[in-house]
This record gives sequence, structure tokens and C-alpha cells, in this order.
Amino acid sequence: MRKFKRGRETFRPVPWLYDVARAVGGYGGIFVVSALGNMIPFIPIPYLAAVYFYSMRIVGASPLLVGVVSGLGGAVGKLAIYAVGRGSRVFLKRETRDRYERIGKLLKSYGALAAFLFAVTPSPDDVIVIPLGLMKYDVLKLFLSLAAGKIVLSTATAYAGRTVATLARHELLLELAVSLVLFGIVIALLVFFDWERVLETIAERGFKGLVAELKEKGFAAAVKSRSAQPSRQ
Repeated sequence: MRKFKRGRETFRPVPWLYDVARAVGGYGGIFVVSALGNMIPFIPIPYLAAVYFYSMRIVGASPLLVGVVSGLGGAVGKLAIYAVGRGSRVFLKRETRDRYERIGKLLKSYGALAAFLFAVTPSPDDVIVIPLGLMKYDVLKLFLSLAAGKIVLSTATAYAGRTVATLARHELLLELAVSLVLFGIVIALLVFFDWERVLETIAERGFKGLVAELKEKGFAAAVKSRSAQPSRQ
């Protein structure tokens, strides 16, 4: 099977991700890394880095196939988060459970659409997968929506890697510089934007309430405070 190598060059986007992908090899490695990268709640694991660099550095790799395999793997991984949500009622703090239940009620009629939108963007979809698990949302609808969104996101990421490699003419330093800028933007969205807070505001006050809060507080209404815990549990 094709390894994560190009000639004598070897790239290591994230050491343990690289080691897992290399052990499995080829597209199977992409699937496994994507599944693992989506299994741990509220801890962003940069599996898309493997997708990006695989398409960038592996000659002959199909960005479309990489994207499809990664998207399916990511959706499979999210089923573990869904299972956590279904069984979390017994161990979540009451305040946290009530918050997720409010978000779940908001998503009740739009669960599949919400799952797709969060999966297709660089946002932490755990904030909707766990509430949907709590409300025992249809697992097949959830999987198909997540898979569709993640396939689009992973395919776009794979083509971005291929495009950067083509434009940079495989100059390693230039490729890395552009890649760092792109991933910096994604990480900022994941780390600083408080998606859970936004959904909670919509659940309690509606979209008009969210707009009013944004007008009153500006971006502070949607950005995590310094003291906020990652999972807010």
C-alpha cells in the first residue's frame, strides 16, 4: 500500500497521526486517521492536516477519493460521540444536561440540516451531535448528514492541498508557509469561536436575540472568554 512518502521525503503533519496513517497505509490510513480524529469529544484533532498533506505530497493520489474516504471515516468516528450523547444523561451535570436539552429542542426539526452545516464547516460539531444523541435522533439520518458534510469539507481540503502544491511548484518552504496560514485560520475558528454559546443563545432567545446580543456586545458575544473551559462541563 502507498505510504505517506514522496520519494525520499517524509512529512509529519502531526506525529501520531502520521504514525497511524503510515502503519495502515494509503487510503485506508486516511480513513482510520479521520475516524480517530472525530472520536474524542471537544478535543479538536487535526485529521484534516493528514488529508491536506497527503493530497499535497503524494503523487498520483486522487483528492476526490481522499475526500470521500476521509468524510466517511469522520462520520463513523462521530457515531462514537453520538453514542456518548445517548448515554450521557446519567453522568452529565444537571446544568450541562439542561443546556444540551435546550440545544436539542432547537435542533429537533433541523437535526439533519444542522449536522450537515456543522460538518461542512471547520466548526466543532460535537456541540450538536451530543444534544442530538441525548434526544435519540435518528442515527441513520445523522450519519448521512455528517458524511455528506465531511465529504465536502475533506474533498475541499484535499483539493486545497493539491492546489497549493501545484502553485508552489512543490517548493517545500512555500508550501509550508501557505499551509500554516490556512490552518491558522481554521484553528482560530475552532478555538476562539464559542459555537455552543451561540446555539444556547438561539435556543433561549431566538435568532433575534442573538442579533441583539451581537449588536450589544459585538464579537464578545460569540467568542470564548479566557476563563471558559473547553467543554464547559
